[in-house]
Amino acid sequence: MDKPFFIDPNIARAKTIDTSFYLETKWLEASKEKIFAPSWQYIGHTGMVPKPGDAYPFKLLENYIDEPLVLTRDAEEHIHCLSNVCTHRGNLMVYEPCTAQKHLRCKYHGRAFHLDGKFISMPEFKDVQNFIPENLRILLLLEILQIIQTHPLRQEFLPSRFNPLKIDWLISFFKNLLLLIEIIKLLFTSLEYY
Repeated sequence: MDKPFFIDPNIARAKTIDTSFYLETKWLEASKEKIFAPSWQYIGHTGMVPKPGDAYPFKLLENYIDEPLVLTRDAEEHIHCLSNVCTHRGNLMVYEPCTAQKHLRCKYHGRAFHLDGKFISMPEFKDVQNFIPENLRILLLLEILQIIQTHPLRQEFLPSRFNPLKIDWLISFFKNLLLLIEIIKLLFTSLEYY
């Protein structure tokens, strides 16, 4: 794609981006791919799947990227962000929020997946030779202060410049901050005022 836009690093020479950037569809599509697809996106909060077995379908950046995803909470209380599209024929897996799920099952041909996205079974395919089961696409998930964000790229295809380990310090910082807040709250609630 050609690069008709130049942003001078010297702010003294800065100017407004050409109007075509805001009006032409090709720049909208390029922005989806280059700006939003490779970045963390807010998707909700942990209360969307409060109990083990909960599943909550949604679209990533609805009316923009529109990728069907589903949040699940498994029996071990782990939250997962999965593709909400069956690996067989592209049917949606979950149509509305639901509870008490032991697994996800496609309504088209019955493929079943664990709540962490791993393939379980497909009816009448037990003895099929050369059948390669596929897991649901699992997206990266970042949870801080009960806020959930995801990264739309598959973990194995992340660009080399993306290193999720570099944010571990940030997660640790917020967890320690929450612990400190709880300690301060306990101290203040146990104080007696005269």
